Amino acid sequence: MPCAIQMASHLSGLSAHVIRIWERRYGAMSPTRTESNRRLYCEEAIKRLKLLRQLTEVGHRISNVAKLSTEDLELLLDQHLQRALLPKAKSKAAQNEALKPIEDPKKFVDLCMAASKAFDSEVMHHLLQRARQQLGQRGMLHHVICPLIQTIGESWQAGNLRPGQEHLATNVIREVLMMPVPGNQVAENAPELVITTPSGEVHELGAMLVAASARDLGWKVTYLGPNLPVEEIAACASARNAKAVALSLVYPEKCPAIAEKVKQLRQMMPESTALIIGGRSAAGYQEQLPDLSIHWVHCLDGLDKILTQASVLV
Repeated sequence: MPCAIQMASHLSGLSAHVIRIWERRYGAMSPTRTESNRRLYCEEAIKRLKLLRQLTEVGHRISNVAKLSTEDLELLLDQHLQRALLPKAKSKAAQNEALKPIEDPKKFVDLCMAASKAFDSEVMHHLLQRARQQLGQRGMLHHVICPLIQTIGESWQAGNLRPGQEHLATNVIREVLMMPVPGNQVAENAPELVITTPSGEVHELGAMLVAASARDLGWKVTYLGPNLPVEEIAACASARNAKAVALSLVYPEKCPAIAEKVKQLRQMMPESTALIIGGRSAAGYQEQLPDLSIHWVHCLDGLDKILTQASVLV
């Protein structure tokens, strides 16, 4: 049954804005219309959108592939997989095995952990690329990157990862999170989000995860890196006329100095600029600062809900 553009966006892993741009500018497809002129997407259209997303994510220009037939898109993607994503396997059987889709996202996490323990950053990169291709950007962030970061932290704390293995894994994740998704265009009038961590907080993977997710939801993102004085955060938010500022708090927990910095930042910014705080230590700071106007989030789903709320966007 044909579906509306919101469902097509969910199924394809593309934002509704990108779908409209690809239709209008590149003629990627021509959806049917209702009597009220709303777009409707059939199963074949969803398949094309998925293929186009996967091909642009591996480097093809949308202008070069938009008008190819669905069969040609499938062939082009298969050729890319055979060239770029196959491990250096000697036997044909091993290569065929490597081409099979990984159905369970947990399998990606397990394989990435194995690659980090083998100090093999190339394999880990390929696995995360495959995850993005099969699950889309949102699926990769929610079902692979989030549990992978948690597993790495728990394994390191338990002594099951060497420091070098933990560094390798987090650096690969950092590179993937900062890698632009080809074809993902942000609207000119999109709201802007400033992302950082306050001085004293040097862990930045959470902040980078927020940046990747916000971009995928259509926000303009100004990423400042970690460990920044609140005066600089407020100055950037003002200069950029940001709709929101997001902080990631991981360690230390319930630190009075960091709690005071959060309080100062909230006071430095106008109420119209939303302050979003998440991370492993966020719950403790929420207990310390219950009366401040702050959006507290404790998972990526919670962040997504905040970033799509009208109260934040207006």
